[in-house]
Amino acid sequence: MNDIDTLTERLIDGTLGDSEAADLETILADSAEARTRHLTLLNLEAALRGLRTDLNLGENVLAHIVASRIERTTAAVMAEIADQPQPRWQRRPARHRVLWVAIASIAALVLVAFWIARPNPVSPEPNLLLKLDSARIASVVGSVEVVTSGEPAAVQEGAFIRSGQTIRTIGEDSAVVLEFPDQTRVELHPESAMRFATAADGTSTPRRLVLERGQLSATVIGCNTVIGSLAADVVSQDGSFSLWSSGPGSARVESREGNVQVVRNEPGEPVSLSPGRAAFVRDEITPIRVESPFRVDTTPRFRFEFNGALDAAFTADGQEVWAVTAKQWLRWRISANWDVALMERQMLSFASKHDGPMAQLSSDRRTLIASRLDRGDDSIVCRDMPGGLERMVLPVQPGEQRTLCVSPDGRWLAVTRPKPKPAVRVWDAFTGVERFAHELENAAYCMCATPDGRMLAIEISDLGRGSNNKVVFLDSQTGERRFALPTQRRQITSLAFTRDGRTMAAGTSGALQIWDVPSRQLLRTLQGFERVVTCVAFQPGGKLLAAGMQDGQVWIWSAQTGQRVQVLECGNRGIRALAFSPDGKSLVVAANSAPLSLWDITPEPAEGTEPDA
Repeated sequence: MNDIDTLTERLIDGTLGDSEAADLETILADSAEARTRHLTLLNLEAALRGLRTDLNLGENVLAHIVASRIERTTAAVMAEIADQPQPRWQRRPARHRVLWVAIASIAALVLVAFWIARPNPVSPEPNLLLKLDSARIASVVGSVEVVTSGEPAAVQEGAFIRSGQTIRTIGEDSAVVLEFPDQTRVELHPESAMRFATAADGTSTPRRLVLERGQLSATVIGCNTVIGSLAADVVSQDGSFSLWSSGPGSARVESREGNVQVVRNEPGEPVSLSPGRAAFVRDEITPIRVESPFRVDTTPRFRFEFNGALDAAFTADGQEVWAVTAKQWLRWRISANWDVALMERQMLSFASKHDGPMAQLSSDRRTLIASRLDRGDDSIVCRDMPGGLERMVLPVQPGEQRTLCVSPDGRWLAVTRPKPKPAVRVWDAFTGVERFAHELENAAYCMCATPDGRMLAIEISDLGRGSNNKVVFLDSQTGERRFALPTQRRQITSLAFTRDGRTMAAGTSGALQIWDVPSRQLLRTLQGFERVVTCVAFQPGGKLLAAGMQDGQVWIWSAQTGQRVQVLECGNRGIRALAFSPDGKSLVVAANSAPLSLWDITPEPAEGTEPDA
């Protein structure tokens, strides 16, 4: 197996030439043993890289994986149908069966005649409505494409897609809803792609769809349907569920109602999921892990009439909620009986034509820093709050600012730049004097100040194999490097500290790490999900940890036990900011182009409960 090992390693490293790629496909086509070895090596690499992987598997390999699962899943569903009791009409005497067949035939002819004769000016292909392998596009949001034989084309509401085509959503604000003739609905979330793998010739043959990447929500009615990823299949005849997959080696299924089963890409019994339960599948080595039920909330206590907040916070007494963008500041009063009233809405920059992409309040709510794009070149504005008076403006090069950070007391602010060489710059927020500029060996995507303001924690990503990803702690006064925490091949996307600064949470794609900062020890890694963590926040006291996701959900764990206790479904917009109330009983959520929302929080679970990871 030396040849297959070498070629697979070059495929993983991205150094596989055209001739070697042809040799690899030939070996895989001729040898089942080589295919097994090849998939094992790919899954091991995917496990090392984490849940997200950018591997570009060859079409032949993917076709082999899908074909083998189609055969196994179809056989399992057909066997289950065979084991079911016969319908009543089949157990009746022959003369009754003849009568019922005659009546059914006449009714079918009448329905078909009516269907053909009825006017149908909307649909260009009315015959597709009778095919279970076709679907009508019920609604389109943003950019949606259908790919046929490698050629993409934009689609509109009312169009049809069928077996052999791939539909994909492009951009964070894109989504599409598909409706099948039997009223089955599939909603494809932003940045997702789904393929119609095989045709269905009747209700006894499972209709099959393949989620190539991203997330979908499905409601299946009356037809055996298989919706799978390259890691697992979900089989349902009547049920509602969501499926998420960010790569070929893992998938997550969350059941909402009805009969939903998960089938692995290996021999074994299907796993049934009752409503409110979820299953996580990762490569051929890790078994399916089914989670215990947790609380799911879909309706907040209150929605504020304001969209697109970039940051939000409670006041120290918990009686006011603030929301900010680069040019607006709003405040609401919350009464003892939970009545919410807008107290003030202030434009912070009347000359501004564009609301900048970043804004952040200091923890003491006395300072606001924001990016601004309306002066010909980029700039960073520092304001005194709550008045909004412009304290100073820091000029930066166009495109230089990637992330912003302000100290808890508002005394300094930091900006990371991606080019010409990655670096972080720190200024005094009162004098405008630059404290230091610290060059970084690789790109930085997020940062956070420690609660005492003495250090700046900054994530640094190795853009190669990811073997040198870390969180570096810098002295906020001098830029001196204090220490670093390795993040085990994971690119950190969000950071947060407990109020005492002893514990740090680092969110990634598909995992959440909890660190003890003084001892430099990794305490726990929370896994079992497929989402990108965009922001994290500790409850006051550090008992609960909330993580906002790219798909609009907020997951809440016990920081001590690792058990997930609550999920907030805030829509399909990525979460921008989270803020707990001082008593820890409420959470404010800010999402992209969506209303600010206020949610009730479940108390911490009792000790001794089973953790999620």
